[in-house]
Amino acid sequence: MNPLLKLTGLSKSFGGVRALVDVSFDLCPDEVHALVGENGAGKSTLVKMITGAHQPDAGTIEFFRTDGGRARSAARKRSGDCGDLSAARAVS
Repeated sequence: MNPLLKLTGLSKSFGGVRALVDVSFDLCPDEVHALVGENGAGKSTLVKMITGAHQPDAGTIEFFRTDGGRARSAARKRSGDCGDLSAARAVS
């Protein structure tokens, strides 16, 4: 199945602090993922990179249309158009 979102080798540092190192995964239709970890594990940083609030130091973020074609990733990242990612919406 073709992914809707593909993260490959994402890394992000803030000064000398490495928030994320080489994170990769695909999000395919009909899949559910949970982003869990201790405080400071990089969860918020990852979501901020997906939505365009932070730019990765390394790696790629690709959005795909449901027909398998590539979406205009750069424009979506800049606008933060990734739908409603709020936890309240996700669990209700």
